[in-house]
Amino acid sequence: MLNRRFLRIKALQALYSFAQEEHPDAAAYRRRLLSGLEKTYELYLYLMAFSIEFKTFITDELLLEKGKYIPSDKQVQTLQLIINNKAIAIIDENIALQNELTKHKVSWVGHQDLMRKVWMELKVHPLFTSYIETSPASLKSDKAFLANLMEWLIAEFELFESFVEDKYLNWDDDQILVLKTIQKTISGISESTKNILPDKHKDEEEDIKFLKDLFDLCVQHQSELMKLIADKTKNWDQDRIAVVDLILMKMALCEVLYFPFIPVKVSINEYLELAKLYSTPNSHGFINGILDKVQLDLKHSDRIKKLGRGLVN
Repeated sequence: MLNRRFLRIKALQALYSFAQEEHPDAAAYRRRLLSGLEKTYELYLYLMAFSIEFKTFITDELLLEKGKYIPSDKQVQTLQLIINNKAIAIIDENIALQNELTKHKVSWVGHQDLMRKVWMELKVHPLFTSYIETSPASLKSDKAFLANLMEWLIAEFELFESFVEDKYLNWDDDQILVLKTIQKTISGISESTKNILPDKHKDEEEDIKFLKDLFDLCVQHQSELMKLIADKTKNWDQDRIAVVDLILMKMALCEVLYFPFIPVKVSINEYLELAKLYSTPNSHGFINGILDKVQLDLKHSDRIKKLGRGLVN
């Protein structure tokens, strides 16, 4: 889940905040950077748990409807669609997820008002009306509905976004990653799945080391990295170069110089992709041009020391 690109994004965010302070405390920023990873995972768990509590709310609504003197058959059938959703049932019954929710003390219990508002909006929304027309329901259609529901809640339903943002301060930074991870989780659900959760890290020890080293080395070699960039931007007004662009270039060059097992092309391409996400439309070409010139100079002066065949290219 917390792949290398995400770790680079977290380092970028920390370095950007670090650059805004007059006398920043690098150690404090590093601590916040590392603790933030756990918050990202907890946010993922919290949003995964939503469908479980929503199903409980819908079950209670169904009992109320059936208890009426003249229940509405249409309303009963509509509520049953959520209750019978196979993807939600698999999530609800997954022991590995339940263990993680208990471990991290994640729960939606006590937020019936929010559930009711979600239901009032959802039952007239096109994504639900089209789901009603899917007949007969299948695991595939149930997964598609749940994935669309989570995207609508996370990306479009402002009330839901505000609610989660109040609980998780990392919402703005992490919602895209978490949404994509949730959609991937739902897509991978099958009736035989024992553990629907993705691995938090491919190699936790290695990932934490990478993140700490990337932050620390960018801070320690700030002057050197800035000089490499300044030498290739003499015709540019330094104050007009976006702070994000400078940080992206410094991070890329830091990897080129101080991460012997990461190929040069991989590092540069990763930060060019981040420029598309976090900087201006013109930044990609600008950053690419500067990094290309700098890395050529570094090669010619034999300053790039990579361990492994082909890693310098």
